[in-house]
Amino acid sequence: MRVGFILFHRALITGISLSAEMLTSAASLRDRKTQQQSPFEIKLIASSLASPTLTAGIRIQPDITFEDDTNFDIIIVPPMWGNPISSIAKHPQIPAWLIKQYHNGAQIIATGTGVTWLAETGLLNHQTATTHWYFYDKFSQRYPQIKLNRQASITSANGLYCTESINSQTEMVLFLISKYYGQKIANTIETHYGHEISKSGHQPFYEIGGQVQFDESIAQAQDWMQRCMSQPLTTQQIAQHCGLPLRSFNRKFKDQVGQAPHQYLQKIRMETAKELLRDFGMSLSDVSEQVGYKDPYHFSTRFQKEFNITPSQYRNMVKAKAYNVQ
Repeated sequence: MRVGFILFHRALITGISLSAEMLTSAASLRDRKTQQQSPFEIKLIASSLASPTLTAGIRIQPDITFEDDTNFDIIIVPPMWGNPISSIAKHPQIPAWLIKQYHNGAQIIATGTGVTWLAETGLLNHQTATTHWYFYDKFSQRYPQIKLNRQASITSANGLYCTESINSQTEMVLFLISKYYGQKIANTIETHYGHEISKSGHQPFYEIGGQVQFDESIAQAQDWMQRCMSQPLTTQQIAQHCGLPLRSFNRKFKDQVGQAPHQYLQKIRMETAKELLRDFGMSLSDVSEQVGYKDPYHFSTRFQKEFNITPSQYRNMVKAKAYNVQ
C-alpha cells in the first residue's frame, strides 16, 4: 500500500503525524510474509522539495513533488490554519493532481478546511461533504453545488472521505486499518493510540460506498444513547424515544451508522470506559457502573474482548506512557 500526505502552505502537522504513525504501526503488525509481499510506503508530496511553511514554524522534508508520476492508494489531505483560500492561491497545481490520482484509483481523505482542496477539484459536486464547523457558511457560499452536511463528522462519497476534525480523521484511519489489515490489528492500534486524542462530542457518521443521508431521528437516538448509557437500554426503548417503529428504526440505524443499535451502544460504552480509565481516578467498579454494567466482572470481560487488554492493564499502560520521562 502506498499512502501520500500532501504538504502545502499552513498545513497542520497534526493532520499528518498521528495518522502516519498509526498506519505505519498497523502495517508493521502484519506477518513478515505479508509485509514482504505487500510493502507499505508513505511519501510526502509538495510543490517543491523545499519544505513549505507549515504550522508552528516546523519544517518537514517532502519526498517528491506533484510532478512525480507515483500513484497512491490513499491520499490524506491535512487541514490548514486560518483561511484556506490563501493556501489555494499558492498551490494551483494541487486540484489537478488530486483529480489525476483519484481517476487512477486513489481514495482521498480530506480533513477540516483541507476539504477545500477536494471542493476545488469539482469531484464533490452534487455529493455530500463536511468540513470544520467554523468554515460551514463560507464553504456553502463558495461551493453551492456540494451538499454540506453540518451534522456529520465523517462523510463518504465514492472513495472521497471528508472528516471535520483530527479526531474524525483518526476514526477514519482506524476504519481503513480495519478494512485492509483486519479488526484485530485495528483494535491493537486503537488501544495504543486512542488515548493520544480526545473524543469529540460528535458521533462518527459513516456511509461507506455512497452518499451520506442524514436522518435527524438517528442523530437523536445517538445523542440519547450517549447521555443515558449508564442506564439499562433496549433497542425498543430507543426506537420509542425517537418515535419510530422498531423494525424501521433498526433498518435506518444500521443503514446510516453502519452498525446495529446494540453494537453502537456497546461501542460508545467501551469508548467512554477508556476515557474514564485514562482521565479519572475512578475505581473499576465505578467505571463499570458509569457505562451501564452493574457487574464489574462482566464489564471487564467485555472490555478485554473489545480491546484485547483488561481495564487494569489499559489504565497501567496509559499511565506508563503519560509519566515515562525517559
